[in-house]
Amino acid sequence: MKWNNWKLILILFLLAGCHRAKNNVPESMLSGQAVIASDEALMPLINAEIEIFQSMYNYSTIDCKYGTEYDAVNLLLAEKTRLAIIGRPLNDQESASLKSKNLLPQSIPLAYDAIALIVHPENKLMVLSVSQISEILSGKITDWSQLNNSGKTGTIQLVFDGESSGVIRYLNDQLNLNKKVSGDISFAGNSPKVIEGVASNPLAIGFVGYNWLSETDNLRVQQTLTKIKLMAVSASSKEGQTNSYVPSLSSIYNNTYPLIRRIYAIYTDPSASLARGFLSHLTSERGQKIIYRFGLKPQSDFQRLISTRKEKNTIIK
Repeated sequence: MKWNNWKLILILFLLAGCHRAKNNVPESMLSGQAVIASDEALMPLINAEIEIFQSMYNYSTIDCKYGTEYDAVNLLLAEKTRLAIIGRPLNDQESASLKSKNLLPQSIPLAYDAIALIVHPENKLMVLSVSQISEILSGKITDWSQLNNSGKTGTIQLVFDGESSGVIRYLNDQLNLNKKVSGDISFAGNSPKVIEGVASNPLAIGFVGYNWLSETDNLRVQQTLTKIKLMAVSASSKEGQTNSYVPSLSSIYNNTYPLIRRIYAIYTDPSASLARGFLSHLTSERGQKIIYRFGLKPQSDFQRLISTRKEKNTIIK
């Protein structure tokens, strides 16, 4: 047989082998396919974790369905996924629903994120107190002129990612708003559109998961931070109070930024699946270090790493 014919046979054999390998990957904790769900407000962090996991385990494919916190929980309740990553543990009703299906849900703490307040760079206001934020979200403060030093007049326009957003749910719980955010509200659809909306609207104030802005070594984040301004927040009820902080690794670690939220992995399947393998990665030293390098606080104690990293002073004096 001629050499060219041998080459053709060899190529066909290799292609067939690749095809079989791709379609016959065993399902295990380190290989196969998994569908997970996550709050879209956590997308940058979860995408980074998935990218590293898949680079370590070449035969693993993780498809993350991003939506609101409500969407992620519903996928879990409908048994369309066994792993959801959101900004709260399951409540009693949700846990009972899963247990009625002989599923034993676990709420596993992973990290600490924050809710970042962003405004247009033209806005001269540097600090908002927690009480002022509460009055803005409850409709008691509706115009920028009601806030000293904003340099603006006009209706305060609130921008969120979605109506059933985990960000809104967190603010409702944290600020005791009785599950009612009032005022001139718009829902951009996702976090990048919240940022775009604020960047183009001097009267807007947006609320996003800090992990969209925390990876400050990332060129995309650097460019984004030139288009918007992070607002410092004071836990004091007094306007203009010192000891106000923007979200940062140090202010999350030190618990000085007032709007910090814990991130949970909700898992319902004890079997040795790829979803469980990914959960093991998230809680492992490698997975936790990714969280730290992303500018967030991991659940594990990495104080020894903090001591070797120079932090910018984020206090507003």
